[in-house]
Amino acid sequence: MAKRERILLMGITGSGKSFQWMKMAKHLKDKGSIFRVIDTDSSIEYMLEEQFPELLPENGGNVYVYDAFDWNELINARRWARQEKLNPSVIATLDKHLKHAYNQHIKPQDWLILDMADRPWEAVQEYYVEETFGQDYGDFFLHVRKEIESHGGKNSQGKDVASLDKEAMDGWKDWTVINKLYKTWFNPITYQTKCHVILVTKVKEVAKGEKDAEIVSAYGDMHVMPVGQKHIGHTVHSIFLLYPKKVGSKDREYGITTIKDRSGRTYYQKDTLTNFYLQYLVSSAGWDL
Repeated sequence: MAKRERILLMGITGSGKSFQWMKMAKHLKDKGSIFRVIDTDSSIEYMLEEQFPELLPENGGNVYVYDAFDWNELINARRWARQEKLNPSVIATLDKHLKHAYNQHIKPQDWLILDMADRPWEAVQEYYVEETFGQDYGDFFLHVRKEIESHGGKNSQGKDVASLDKEAMDGWKDWTVINKLYKTWFNPITYQTKCHVILVTKVKEVAKGEKDAEIVSAYGDMHVMPVGQKHIGHTVHSIFLLYPKKVGSKDREYGITTIKDRSGRTYYQKDTLTNFYLQYLVSSAGWDL
């Protein structure tokens, strides 16, 4: 069996990120690999129905999808995906296919997919605000806005506020607590799950004047970085930027560029991507066809 993979696929909407791991699931179906998917924007089952219906468990497929959006749902989803202890009341809500996946021993050739991996970072902040301030995220921002206005456009230290987002994020939250909550949820997926892992994220521009040396080193040349907790890229072995090469074309054509690969395997520089499984795992990572 090939070495355990930890991969991050990042790109804009429509760049083929989810499509590529679904093609991988199709290749690996007959090899006995199970794909346990934490879906944070409720889109994966629709994609499967439209493009890969044979991968749905009701059709004998090997892809099992757990929808999770808020923090409590994400906690249960991680426990399900990693076969951690679940509350019986939660188990009772699972359909027969999710129960089946939960009861199947995780094998080294299985895959855990977190799609999208940037949502948990948003969810933990929302959870912190709700638990700490007793109000939802939108109300929290409204409160910050009113506080700033009451100080004549200045924060509580008397400084001009250049960004409401920055003031709300940096001035009103305990990042130490938020990061600890996040890592307690996230690290077991990336470091302790005894199967392969794929994280899927959107991208954003690297901020002008970015001072974090690691971010500049990793993403500065590409000018884009994964959305989410800023060190998400450090938790994986390989990062790939995917993008559509033919916008509006009926024939899907994608591009791929390697951001990093700790194993020093074949790098891709704006190459055409047709099949990630064949081009990367077989040709570059040495998997058996």
